[in-house]
Amino acid sequence: MVIVLPICPRCGQKTEDWFSYCKYCGLPLKQEKEKAKKPITIKVRVEEPEETALEAEEEIEALPPKRTEAKVVEKTAEIEKIPEDIKRNLIERGKTYLVETRLRKLNRDYETLKTRQIVGEITEEELEKRAEPLREEISEIRKTLQEMGAAEPLNVEVLLAEKETQIERKKKLEELLIKGEIRETIYQKLFSEYEAKLKEVEKKLAEGIRQKWLVSLEAEKQELLDQEEMLTAKMKIGEVPVKEYQTQKKELETKIKEVGLACEFLEGVIERFRITEKDN
Repeated sequence: MVIVLPICPRCGQKTEDWFSYCKYCGLPLKQEKEKAKKPITIKVRVEEPEETALEAEEEIEALPPKRTEAKVVEKTAEIEKIPEDIKRNLIERGKTYLVETRLRKLNRDYETLKTRQIVGEITEEELEKRAEPLREEISEIRKTLQEMGAAEPLNVEVLLAEKETQIERKKKLEELLIKGEIRETIYQKLFSEYEAKLKEVEKKLAEGIRQKWLVSLEAEKQELLDQEEMLTAKMKIGEVPVKEYQTQKKELETKIKEVGLACEFLEGVIERFRITEKDN
């Protein structure tokens, strides 16, 4: 019998089978044997045949249907339409509102000066000196309003003026109490009277001020501006003759100005309401 001795894979020398290490180079022989026993995995790439159109269609049908999200349709909020008579009143008031606003401020300044003179902050001579230019401007503005044919104030303006009056009375009453010019009992009675009137006016104001009207007017103004822009485009294209364009443009400009005045008037009224709320 012929015994074949294993050969060291590193140095090539023959060594005994039972040796753990090669006696020539020291290579661990057992580890090399274990590595040789491990199965070798060979990866083979196999190309799949292309799907036919029919098979692809069947596979798509077999898949669960995709969920489709419902489309959200935004609805434009309806704008409250202003009655024509109220709209006309707002436009008329808008024409004189800016002038009246200035007049209101001058009157407040004049009343403040008189109050300061009453409580002793300024002398009567100082009052006359400072009040003279105020009185002159007030007189000029009143003449201007007469020439403009000032319209009657709307109910909401009357209520606002009443509210401002009651607030001013409460302030003056408190000043008199602080200065010791009235007794506490008198202060309480008058304060209760002014406060009751103020609450009544506030209730009516809350019902009377329609901020939705301002939204409606602003929307109408924007629509008129769009019409004006479209008219200009049609003229430049040649669809509308120049003479007709000029006539229509003038009409639109008048309407835009009127609606703009009404917007300014309502904005001013709403702002006055907010200011008096803060003061109160």
